[in-house]
Amino acid sequence: MPALEVPGATLSYRMAGQGPPLVLVHGSGTDRTTWDGVVGELARDRRVVTYDRRGYGQSRHKPVRDHRVHARDLTAVLEKVAGEPAAVVAWSSGGNIALAAAARHPELFSALIVVEAPFHGIRHADRSVLATALRLKFTQLRGRRLEAAETFFRFGSALRSGGNSYDDAPEDVRENLRANAEPVLAEWDPHPFGVMHEHLPLRSVVRLPLPVTWILGTESSPWIAGLHDRVVRRRPDIRTVLVPGAGHLVHLDRPNEFIAAVRESWAPLASAPPR
Repeated sequence: MPALEVPGATLSYRMAGQGPPLVLVHGSGTDRTTWDGVVGELARDRRVVTYDRRGYGQSRHKPVRDHRVHARDLTAVLEKVAGEPAAVVAWSSGGNIALAAAARHPELFSALIVVEAPFHGIRHADRSVLATALRLKFTQLRGRRLEAAETFFRFGSALRSGGNSYDDAPEDVRENLRANAEPVLAEWDPHPFGVMHEHLPLRSVVRLPLPVTWILGTESSPWIAGLHDRVVRRRPDIRTVLVPGAGHLVHLDRPNEFIAAVRESWAPLASAPPR
């Protein structure tokens, strides 16, 4: 498997297909294999790059609390693997990472498609977020680390209609999430440059000189939708796409609809004038 050397780590990645580059950035608690169900179709007309963020999958490294490191890693992937400005699809905390990388290096992006990103999620935390953080850390302190991580998985995949996508997922999906539990526990530790990217000013997103699409699942948390709404109020030209019936795990809950939403974004993104 190809690998990219970055300062302090080696990032495992794969490529599929031919054409303009499309880089997929995974969220917390999983790795590049989360995209396996959508890569084949997307690679019919794009050169798709998936990679394990450091600390996840086969990119062996201790868990990372400072998410500026993840943003620098994505920059390296865009420079050295994509090799030209790429469309970036970034899910959950990966969306925050992509926003930070784009703010510093917009020339590496042809377009940005953010999926269910918890951007500025601490400053706009609701009761469910605070309760989850307390329960997760209390369970972790009692030595029940996997149970603590599952607290996050169930919170992150909660459905408006009840239940959650984690408990409903096939066992292989659940096993993948459990295998990446340790980075989740680290990311929920307080850090000035943590997972919610409180350090990235909203004005940096507003001023991005590239087209932005934001994908949301209609069954996902109102908290996630509210974070999106705050960004869109400041930058109303963001194109919002709702995927009916999907929760936070949009690409797993509704893969065909997710693929369609990404593809529908390409045409207007390619033709949009720079900001």
